[in-house]
Amino acid sequence: MNRKFCLLKQSDGDRGLLGKKKVYEIVVADNVLHCSWGMAEKTTRQTSTKVFASSQAAYAAAWEKANSKAARGYELIYSV
Repeated sequence: MNRKFCLLKQSDGDRGLLGKKKVYEIVVADNVLHCSWGMAEKTTRQTSTKVFASSQAAYAAAWEKANSKAARGYELIYSV
């Protein structure tokens, strides 16, 4: 089960006033959850990877992460 979520948010502070955005990407590949985040206009981002016991557990964690980001102002741009 592979799934990708992409969330976007207006940056805080001066960057936000300039129209800059932050991106948060969540990718589930089998039982592995990959997250990356950073400035939308840059290609290098911070990352984290977590391995779960099952693909269902990784998928549930991805939904939880996406919902927590949405609660903090991120907008789901796409999910594939």
